[in-house]
Amino acid sequence: MSTIELMSRPIAFHRAYVDLGVGITGALMLSQCVYWRTRTSNSDGWFYKSQTEWQQETGMGRREQETARKRLVQAGFLEEDRRGVPAKLYFRVNTDALEAALEGLSSRMAESANQECTDKPSSMAESAKQECTKAPNSGGGKRQSITEISTETTSEITAERTSEPNRPDSIEPTSNESDQNGQEPDRPGAAIQSGKHWGTVEDLQLADGMWGDLVNQLGDDSPRQPNMAAWANSVRLMRERDGRKIVHINALWHWCRQHSFWAANIQSPAKLREKWSQLAMQRNREREPGQSNDIESHNREVGMSWAQRRSGQAGEVIQHER
Repeated sequence: MSTIELMSRPIAFHRAYVDLGVGITGALMLSQCVYWRTRTSNSDGWFYKSQTEWQQETGMGRREQETARKRLVQAGFLEEDRRGVPAKLYFRVNTDALEAALEGLSSRMAESANQECTDKPSSMAESAKQECTKAPNSGGGKRQSITEISTETTSEITAERTSEPNRPDSIEPTSNESDQNGQEPDRPGAAIQSGKHWGTVEDLQLADGMWGDLVNQLGDDSPRQPNMAAWANSVRLMRERDGRKIVHINALWHWCRQHSFWAANIQSPAKLREKWSQLAMQRNREREPGQSNDIESHNREVGMSWAQRRSGQAGEVIQHER
């Protein structure tokens, strides 16, 4: 049985897909696509699913669906085709591209695990207790490691996502720091973690939404995906240390996206946090007396939209009845 066949079992969200660089919404949609590809009546693998059906199954709104689809198409994992009048959008998983990406991810993780084992000196007694993942010497070994990582919720973001100086996340460098034993500290509430950078599900959802806004705004000029652990970490710091509410973070970020100057200068949660006071003061100063009610109404709408999104995405694991 191939890796993709294993991925089409009833639990439809596979954490491993996040490490393919498509984000949490992209991973959720890809999981659903893999599930439905084996249940379509079309022998060529094409299946139809409406925007409403996607929202019912995943909790993602229209913009989140569009962002997820764009990432999957750009990565080569998803194909789209409009058919009929009125046109309906059909989907198909590019199994060859996905299989190759999963095997590459499996190999990298196995090599990393072996490297950790060989790099850590230990006594004979410690070696007897130490459990290290063996490098896969067959296709079955690769599939097993992918299946295991699909259930992880706090695995480390892959090294390929490090920032470059001209990237929006360049002020959020990746961190490889760990505890004295060489292991990342245990953070029970973490949905994503990389070194000292971590965030809860709530932080990761907002960070992923912020990245989606940036992708939608820049289009083909979008940079590569940033370190989402660092983005979620900045959101968490704004909540915990600065006392910001999620709805206020989201509202100020959207204000920046619409501003002629700040749209180009605020392109990461860390930058938003750094400039928060200046941004808030300028936003308040630019408000005209007659616009105050309209702005407050807009902020309430943003808050309600975010609350609805959170309630729709409360669970990351979706069970299907056969």
